[in-house]
Amino acid sequence: MIRAVTAFNGYPVSVFFAVLLHGLIFGALFYMQRANTEVIDIVRPPVVKALLVAENPQARNEELQRQQAQRVADQRRAEQRRQEQARQEQQRREEQQRREAEQRAQAEQQRRTEAERQQAEQRRQAQLQKERQEQQQREAQQRRQQELAAQQEAARQEQLRQEQAQREAAASAAAAELARTDAELVTAYSAVIHDLVQQNWSRPPSARNGMVAVLRIQMVPTGDILNVEVVQSSGDYAFDRAAETAVLKVRRFSELQGMDIRLFERNFRTFLLTFRPQDLLN
Repeated sequence: MIRAVTAFNGYPVSVFFAVLLHGLIFGALFYMQRANTEVIDIVRPPVVKALLVAENPQARNEELQRQQAQRVADQRRAEQRRQEQARQEQQRREEQQRREAEQRAQAEQQRRTEAERQQAEQRRQAQLQKERQEQQQREAQQRRQQELAAQQEAARQEQLRQEQAQREAAASAAAAELARTDAELVTAYSAVIHDLVQQNWSRPPSARNGMVAVLRIQMVPTGDILNVEVVQSSGDYAFDRAAETAVLKVRRFSELQGMDIRLFERNFRTFLLTFRPQDLLN
C-alpha cells in the first residue's frame, strides 16, 4: 500500500478523485449523447448525425442550440415551401379561373356578335323585301297608268277616225250631190281637198292677210299623197311650210277613191292647190 501511494508521488487521493471525476464525466457525456441521438432519430428519422461531444458543457449547450436553430430553420423553410406551394396553387387556380372567365366572355361576345349579325341580316332582308314590294307596287301602278293612257289614246284615235269618217262621208255626199258634170265633180272634189287641208291648217305667227301659196300635190287613185311642193311662195317661209304641213297631215283624200280613173288622171294625178286660208280673210 505504501508502495502504491509512493508511486503517485505523494498525491494518492487527488489522483484517485481526478480519475473518478473524469470517468463520471465521460459516462455522463456518453449517456447524454445516446439520449440526444434517440431524440434526433424520433424527430428526423431519415437523418442520423454523429456528434462530437466536447468535454466543455458550454460547447455542448451551443451545439444543442445550433441543432435547435437548425430544426427551427428547417421547419420554417418547410413552412415557406408549403406556403409557396399553396400560393402557386392559388395562382394556378386564379389563372385557370381567369382563362375560363375569358373563354366565357369570348363565347358571350361571339354569341352577341352572331346575334347582332343575324339581326342585321334579318333587317337587311326585311328592307330588301320592302323595297321589292314597293318596286312591284310602282311597276303595277305604272302598268295601270300605261294601260289607262293606251286606252285613252285608243279612244281618242277611234274618235278621230269616226270624225274623219263622218267628214269623209259628208264630203262624199256633198260631192255626189253637187257633181253633175266633170267640171262640177272637179270643182266639188277640189273644194273637198281644200276643206280637208284647211282643217289641218295651223296658222303661224308670221301669217298676214293676203298671203297665198300655190302647192303641187301628187296623188294616186286611192287618194294617197305621194309628194307636196310649193310652186308659188307666199313670200313667207313659215306660211309656206305651214301650208305644206297641212296637206301632209291629211295623208289620204279618201273621197277620190270612187272617182272615174279618167277624171282622176286628167285633174288630180297632179293637183295644183291655191292655198288661201279663210282665217286670213277675216
